This record gives sequence, C-alpha cells and structure tokens, in this order.
Amino acid sequence: MKNLERWPSGLRRTLGKRVNTKVFRGFESLPLCNPLSIVNFNKLTFFITLCFCIVLLSNCKKGYQDRFGPFYILNDTTIVMNGDMGSRVDNQFDRLISKYPNIKLMIMEDCPGSRNDEQMFKAALQLHSLSINTHLPSNGKIQSGAVDLYLSGDKRTMVEGAKIGVHAWSDGSSSATDYPTNHSEHQLYINFYKSIGYSQQDAESLYFFIINAAAPEDIHWMSEQEIIDYQITNP
Repeated sequence: MKNLERWPSGLRRTLGKRVNTKVFRGFESLPLCNPLSIVNFNKLTFFITLCFCIVLLSNCKKGYQDRFGPFYILNDTTIVMNGDMGSRVDNQFDRLISKYPNIKLMIMEDCPGSRNDEQMFKAALQLHSLSINTHLPSNGKIQSGAVDLYLSGDKRTMVEGAKIGVHAWSDGSSSATDYPTNHSEHQLYINFYKSIGYSQQDAESLYFFIINAAAPEDIHWMSEQEIIDYQITNP
C-alpha cells in the first residue's frame, strides 16, 4: 500500500531537539576524594538531573497528565489533540487506550493532517469502536486526514469559530483526481466512511466532494451548509 500524504502545503514535521552531551564530558575524571570536588560533583549531578527533568516535562504541555504523539491526556475520560499525525499514530493511540481505557471524548484543536492515511485509519477505527465522541472548540482547526479522524467520533460536535478543511490526497506522484471515479484507488476511503456509519451513497458523495474541493497543495474550508449536507457533525 502507498503512504498517502494528506498535508496542506508548507507544513513540515517538527524535529525533536538534541540534548547537549558536552555536559557529560569529564564526569568520570572528577577526583571525588577532594571535598571541594565532591561539592562540584553534587552541583554537576543536580544540573544534569535538572536538565533531564526539563526534557521530560517538555514532552507534555502544562496542565496535561500525559502525552502520546499528538494526543494529550486532560483527565481519565478526555483527550486533547494538537498537532499532526505521523506514521506511528495507530501505535500511539493504542498505547493511550491501554493506559487510559475510560476515554470518552477527544477535543481537537490545531490538527493539520496525517502523514500516512492507512495508519490513521487504524487509529480512527479504534476510536469509533470505542464510541469516543469528537468535538471542535471555537479555536479548533482540522484539516485533511484529521477530518477523517474527527468523522470517526460517535457523536461529533463543533461550536462557532471552528474550521474544517479538506482537499484531495496525494501519494507524492499522483493525486486522487488523477484516477477515474470507478478506480480501486478510491475504495480505501469509501470503505472507511462506510465502516464509520455512512451508507454507500453517502460515503461516495462525501469522498468525491472532498477530493474535488481542492488540490493536494491547497485547502477548502467547508461552509456551514456543506457541513450539514455531508453530515460532518451529528449532534
């Protein structure tokens, strides 16, 4: 299967910062028999421990209990999603559910898309099977593959100000609209929409709307009427 990139143009993955290893050099050569050296050793140990704690804390935003990729644990029943979905999103979501099995709501804030749709579908189907609800707050902005994750929610709600952006998928060399409507390349998506509750007709209608709404390098922000017509929310 192809890895289908569904990111808006201009997006890049954020690489983790490296820890400066120079602080460890000379550690083994400290003359511990000297009292002054012991003081210096304790200072160095404290500094290393402090740096380590800062690195650990930076992995989770203030106010959250835990983090699994773009998923932040607000409490035992609520996830806040912020960020893109990488190629390990299915494993991240599975580990999240294993540790927090009582999750019932996912609040989606700034979610630009998915790096690999097939892995995203696995996470989405698990979310759907667990009857987890999805919600867009007023600052919520979901795009591309994140829209499919939102659609997998049992109850899907949003408030005024939230934005939903769609466009055609691309595998890097071809895009969805390069294939005729009866081509097998479309079935992955149509079958996904059916598996989360859409009828065959509604699944096809939604899918072909999405891929014709904007090119892979562009984005179409859905109108209020389009959100109603394609059953994006189901309050």
